[in-house]
Amino acid sequence: MAPFSFVREVPELRNLYRSMKNLNVDIGVFEHGYNGVLSSVIFDARDPGGWELVFMRHGQGNVFKAPIKKGYRFSIEGDEMYHRFREYFEIGGGKGVFSMNEFLECLKRRIPAAYVLDDESGKVILRYDPIDKQSNGIYPTGVINWAVVHAKKPQMDPTKFHRTNENLMKTKQFHPALYQATKDMDLTIRYSEEPGVKTKDLKGGKWR
Repeated sequence: MAPFSFVREVPELRNLYRSMKNLNVDIGVFEHGYNGVLSSVIFDARDPGGWELVFMRHGQGNVFKAPIKKGYRFSIEGDEMYHRFREYFEIGGGKGVFSMNEFLECLKRRIPAAYVLDDESGKVILRYDPIDKQSNGIYPTGVINWAVVHAKKPQMDPTKFHRTNENLMKTKQFHPALYQATKDMDLTIRYSEEPGVKTKDLKGGKWR
């Protein structure tokens, strides 16, 4: 018997991706429910070598990853992946009990036409990938201007103490206006798990 294979185009993902790119982000999240299993779904389009839909089950932390092939094609290939898929969604056996096409139609209905970037979606993404391991926070609360720091402390090693790429990528993903305002400068954005007095201005790109 040939191994299991299910590959279908999902045009709704194309619309979601375009909406994400309008915000200059590469990771999106939406909510999904099937067979009583509620999940947050991460659409991770960062890796040009392979995108994924990552289902993260509410309350349990179980994860199921499905590759998205070129052409926005959702794929479950191989008996082992199909078994993990059924286990994640608690799908029992029996002929006629379950249809992959039915599952996919349910998924399509859950995919938003336009991506909304907000703090709650950011928190979900950070549980999936902290991006910058220096902080679990989502709220920008301050700025370290390394040009000023080095000017005040010339004894500091000029090859050290600068903005990290992880800090920049975190800002790019969660706060596009702040990213655009600071991307070409040696600034580290401080993040916290709670908003601060400067958070609103920073989100809007006002860092001075």
